[in-house]
Amino acid sequence: MQNIERIENTNLCEGIDLSPIFGGKESLRFTDFINNKSDDLLDIFNSIIAPRLYYRNYKIASAGNGRVCLEKGVELKSIKLTKVMKHCESAICFTATIGSEVDKEISRLTHENRLFDAYLIDSMGSMAVENMAEEFWKNMQTRYNTLGQGITIRFSPGYCDWPIIEQKKLFDQLFDAGQTDVTLTDSCLMNPRKSISGIFGIHPLFNEDVPVSPYNPCSDCSKKNCKERRVFLTNS
Repeated sequence: MQNIERIENTNLCEGIDLSPIFGGKESLRFTDFINNKSDDLLDIFNSIIAPRLYYRNYKIASAGNGRVCLEKGVELKSIKLTKVMKHCESAICFTATIGSEVDKEISRLTHENRLFDAYLIDSMGSMAVENMAEEFWKNMQTRYNTLGQGITIRFSPGYCDWPIIEQKKLFDQLFDAGQTDVTLTDSCLMNPRKSISGIFGIHPLFNEDVPVSPYNPCSDCSKKNCKERRVFLTNS
């Protein structure tokens, strides 16, 4: 097991696209008011975020019968996650946050009845932490590809059939108390609120021993409006 690693990211705002919350670029032309408001709030948002991502590599002891067994005796229960990890030798567990000041700013704006501003800052926060997790995943994909390995899609508690209650295992058993800036409430909500956690597997690149791509549950899911839906990924 590796020591916990920490990454700081200061380029989160470059990937923020607010058009989806206004109906999409094709369906709505932004007014000068919305453009100016968004720019002003983005400057504020950029000044208060404190992006941090923590991760650790764990060996996978086994993956079968709806259970992924990691070192330290940690057992993650999900049929779909087990299928994702079938050919994996180890897994990266991570948690990411943009800090608590965003939550405070949203509360302040709401208290002042500036609900539109609060909504925009809230949306920026959600997009930023998701961007951070996605950028981390892409960087790890590049790193492991150069080592002759691949990675699976990233999976978070609450996705598909992996219960949100399993979040406690990530925080109680996989990340030592006090080593990250993120804590978990009794109801499995993360604090700061704009945080994300998850896992993805590391596997050999496809060859005669691993003849098929890692399983992607989105490939056989009929739910069309899932915001977590991912295209089928390959590491060719």
